[in-house]
Amino acid sequence: DGRHPSLIMSRGYYTRTVIAAWDWKHGELTQRWVFDSDISGAEYRGQGNHQLSVADVDNDGKDEIVFGAMTIDDDGTALYNTNLGHGDALHVGDLDPNRPGLEVFKVMESRSSPYGLASWDAATGAILWGKLTAADTGRGMSADIDPTHPGEEMWSSAGGGLHTATGDPLTGVPSTINFGIWWDGDLSRELLDHTYDSVAGAGVGRIDKWDYSNSVSVPILVAAGTYSNNGTKGTPALQADILGDWREEALWRSQDSSELRIYTTTASTEYKLRTLMHD
Repeated sequence: DGRHPSLIMSRGYYTRTVIAAWDWKHGELTQRWVFDSDISGAEYRGQGNHQLSVADVDNDGKDEIVFGAMTIDDDGTALYNTNLGHGDALHVGDLDPNRPGLEVFKVMESRSSPYGLASWDAATGAILWGKLTAADTGRGMSADIDPTHPGEEMWSSAGGGLHTATGDPLTGVPSTINFGIWWDGDLSRELLDHTYDSVAGAGVGRIDKWDYSNSVSVPILVAAGTYSNNGTKGTPALQADILGDWREEALWRSQDSSELRIYTTTASTEYKLRTLMHD
């Protein structure tokens, strides 16, 4: 409602999708709205991702639900549907600072989708640029890793390469498509991943810096003796700004799972920003 938080719950993204908003008022939960693709229309089936994002995409002071290829307005009605279908990863924010409003970057799983990766206007769903991969494009990242180009850079698995926020191709591609992290003292993002061991089904935690001059990923932290989670996805135990500046800490388990290890940057910084946990 623009002032108080609501609880968003959802089920289904391959076929039927149901999303509900709940409020906590006067000591009890009250239902604000329900979106159901069986009621709203078959075109809203199968559009969700394995995650959702929340953002005020139409700048009305109230949050929308960016539910994969479609976005639900703050009143529970469909704001738009790109009809690009299910995917595994999406990013939403001011990805291109040179155009007004927010943008969405998403990858698509369907080989028949017109795009394997695409960026669109977060308020309208209008496609800004896209690339055909004709493959299950299972991973996609958006992060500002090259300060010589405005906004964030975007890349994906299954081809497509590295792109600027406007879709222009760049040389090379980072070795990881898993996570971005605020780690050192500059305002570019670093990349959190692991060195995967197929026998262990996990990998040693790692943070890379994209060397944009030479188009190569350079490890700046190797968390020896740790393991990641969730197979090839390389998920840490936690990534968050838990110590109170604007950089993030990375938490991995030890390889025998007897310890939880917290890693923090040792880099000084010239910037003083509102902490991520306060934002």
